[in-house]
Amino acid sequence: MCRLENFRIFNFKFMKVVIIIPTYNESESIKATIEGLQKEFNKIKSHQMHILVFDSNSKDDTRKIVKNLQKRYKNLHLQTEKEKSGLGGAYIKAMRYAMDKMTADAVFEYDADGSHQPKYISGMVKALDGGADVVVGSRYVPGGKMPADWGLHRKLMSFVGNLIARVVLLTPQYKDMTSGFRGTKTKCLKKVDLKNLLSKQFAYKLHLYYALHKLGAKIAEYPIEFIDRGRGESKFPKNNIKDSLKVVFTLRLRESQRFIKVCLVGGIGALIQFTFFNILRGILAPEWANSVAVELAIVSNFIINNSWTFADKKIKAKHGKKRMVAKFLQFNFFSLGSILIQFLVIKIGTAIFGRGLLLENLLVAVGILIGLIYNFTIYTRLIWRVHKNKSEIRNPKS
Repeated sequence: MCRLENFRIFNFKFMKVVIIIPTYNESESIKATIEGLQKEFNKIKSHQMHILVFDSNSKDDTRKIVKNLQKRYKNLHLQTEKEKSGLGGAYIKAMRYAMDKMTADAVFEYDADGSHQPKYISGMVKALDGGADVVVGSRYVPGGKMPADWGLHRKLMSFVGNLIARVVLLTPQYKDMTSGFRGTKTKCLKKVDLKNLLSKQFAYKLHLYYALHKLGAKIAEYPIEFIDRGRGESKFPKNNIKDSLKVVFTLRLRESQRFIKVCLVGGIGALIQFTFFNILRGILAPEWANSVAVELAIVSNFIINNSWTFADKKIKAKHGKKRMVAKFLQFNFFSLGSILIQFLVIKIGTAIFGRGLLLENLLVAVGILIGLIYNFTIYTRLIWRVHKNKSEIRNPKS
């Protein structure tokens, strides 16, 4: 029998949506937060809306209040942990529970303190209905706002933090990477290695955001007005800035390691290219001598990149000789772009400045540098790309 949340009409999918609210000593605000969400749920008739409160062993009456509210709301769930595992740790455990035990189709990260307003839930759910895999409540897109009562230093710290993350992670298309208000379809979330996120505190948000981006998830930003908590004490960790910077730069280093390897392999290829170019330039025109030298470098690059740079995605003989040959031919075909780039650099350069040993070798170096960027893009997006993740996100099994 087909479950309701998997029944499709005109590409519309009925979903079970779980709003996750982590709590620790939130007795002053949790009742108003839950009731505000329940009121908003009345506007969403097309989905099953649930709330999962995940409590980290509160010392006040938070759990008691939630249990009393469960008598009124059958869609209200409560899970607890014996010891605080941090904001990120709590969210990760709650997400796993929502996916494994509640069979959620989408989960929302939502603060208990009133800083996230329930009035945005219906619009954000519609964004998921419209094709987004992830919808982020953003303070920095048109229509979004920061708390009016925040001092300049807090606003500046938030803005600069987002700017650093976007610049270092090369994700300028996103405006708010530190938002704590986010909805994610579980078909994407299940592909993230939640156990190995770099932070169990606030900065988990950055790693999760970037992991979803790398998976090829369609991320939409929805304008929200963030408001400061009205009751209770702030749970904002003192070491948040340090933790966030650590996550951002660690992620960048991980990404750069492959690029560094590509550069080193490219250096070996360049040595081969320069050697054979200078051997052949006395026999052939420089642009043709370089084209032959490039082809020899391409063979070297394929072998070393396949066995070292992209070892985790290595094309092995056991996959079949035909596949190995096909991948090499694909690699060679797309490498024609690098040959063409270098051919044109040398052809145009010698036409303008004339010929000469130093000049021609300089033009070869310029062509190699331009070709390196092209090659890295082709390698990561076509030759050694893991197709499974993105295709499964776009075409989930019904």
